[in-house]
Amino acid sequence: MARRAFPEFGLISMQVRTGWSSYHALQAAWTKRLSNRWQAAATYTLSGMWDVEAPPHSGLDQVPFPTAPDLGGEFTLASTDLRHRAVFNGIWQVGRGFQVSGLFYTGIGERAATVYGGDLRGLGGGAGGQALRRQRLRPDGTIVPRNDFTQPARRRVDLRLQQRIPLGGRASIDGIAEVFNVFNSPNWTISTDESSRQFGQRIAGQNRTAQFGFRLTF
Repeated sequence: MARRAFPEFGLISMQVRTGWSSYHALQAAWTKRLSNRWQAAATYTLSGMWDVEAPPHSGLDQVPFPTAPDLGGEFTLASTDLRHRAVFNGIWQVGRGFQVSGLFYTGIGERAATVYGGDLRGLGGGAGGQALRRQRLRPDGTIVPRNDFTQPARRRVDLRLQQRIPLGGRASIDGIAEVFNVFNSPNWTISTDESSRQFGQRIAGQNRTAQFGFRLTF
């Protein structure tokens, strides 16, 4: 604290937008156009996302070669990396104004930011900020590997039912019922903050939800 140019000042944090990323993917798609009152589509993406955070600044000058990997300049898989992503959706016009549609989604290999959780370097910064992602220094001097955790696979099935009722002329009303995550797949999120009591435990998940609505056309 005493070595600062102005010791009486608190932390002044800033976001530096000089990082960069690299994305490579193989994408495949299949589509069945409307035929015999139904249509379907499927997509699959095999991808990899790498990025590097901007090196730190000393005053207004960027430090070209950080002395520790947790301070920036480390090129690794990004926290937004998702290795496998597949989606299948279909629509069926049953008849008499009744329509059924559904969607199946799965994501496998989702990376997560790994941190110690304590700001031992005094970088400051709020939740979700660049400084928070750099909180990887442990009290024993070792560094938490960057984005070194893969969340469990995520899967869900969504269903939509729609009934159109003619009201005469060009007017009609649609009743709509939607259910998300029909089979109530938990899709757990695991804590990756080593300083938290919940480290390695389930801290969030998904529940089955539903909604109802209507649409008036005239």
